[in-house]
Amino acid sequence: MKKITAAGSVALLLAFATQAWAQGGRDEFGRGYSSRVDWYPSLERAMSGGDSGERNPFFGRRMDPVEKKYIFVYVRPLTEDKEPNEFVNQDVVTASREKWAFVKMDFDKENPQLKAWGIGRAPAIVGCDLHSNDFAKTPAAGLDAIRSILKSVPPAVLAYEVKLKTDYSKALEQLRSDEEKGIGLLVNIVANGKHGYKEVGEAQKRLDEATQSAVQKGELAEAVSVEAGIDYNEDLVKAFKTSSAGVMAEIRVARLEHERGNVAVAIARLAKVQKYDARILKKEIEEAGKALDEISKAGEARIEGALALDRATAREVLKKMAKDYAGTEAGKKAAEAAKRME
Repeated sequence: MKKITAAGSVALLLAFATQAWAQGGRDEFGRGYSSRVDWYPSLERAMSGGDSGERNPFFGRRMDPVEKKYIFVYVRPLTEDKEPNEFVNQDVVTASREKWAFVKMDFDKENPQLKAWGIGRAPAIVGCDLHSNDFAKTPAAGLDAIRSILKSVPPAVLAYEVKLKTDYSKALEQLRSDEEKGIGLLVNIVANGKHGYKEVGEAQKRLDEATQSAVQKGELAEAVSVEAGIDYNEDLVKAFKTSSAGVMAEIRVARLEHERGNVAVAIARLAKVQKYDARILKKEIEEAGKALDEISKAGEARIEGALALDRATAREVLKKMAKDYAGTEAGKKAAEAAKRME
């Protein structure tokens, strides 16, 4: 039997490793890669534009970095015990080695990012730009769905970028000739804007400057009467939509509705604000949270008063409060107190 030297063994192992590595395919530059998706450890890492940290399984070195332009998110069920076969498809693997950063996320109904994408179940897949704005999503993870995401997102991102630049240029031109129309264009840019784009941020800044006096007049209207304040701020909501000025006006309307006794209406408006993208409206969402806390505390104080009534009356009052304050701590406590009265 022919002896194999140590050097020969190493050469043989390297040959097998190279062959196995090459069998995974080659990227657009002819470089070999493995037959598995290159997963990024987190969404934040994918958004950073760096490499995934994945290493060549045979030689232990990092993969050569490729500039990423899109993010593919696989939202997996907590019960999943192995990676679906769809992710060993060569087209999918190739995409992960080129312009797509692939990320796995465990499903969590309380995850704010999943809420922002509107993902309420798993499995699901989401196709994003590098700012993690979703451009396509589907409540399935089959191969056809994956291919559809990979195909549809790049042109959608490009179309958005082109339109955004065009719309912002038009808004700046319009501001010089007709400020009111220019502000309207800025409002549309911000209302339909996505996180991370320079033009959206600049539009919001210009809008803040242009709407400052309108917001101050709202405070004067509120000083006249609750009704006058609601009417004026409702107009701001319609005019400025989901820009900062529009959302803050929405919060003021909610506070005023609570002041005149429309608790459920106030809570519904604030809950609506809390569903907006926190990356764009962080300050406004925090303000809505404060307003909800204030309303809830006022409700808890009312519970104490209701408990001083006779049993039958208290039960009815508490049931109504549980309904009006639904979604708040006061609503929960009112429901529990009403149940004890039964």
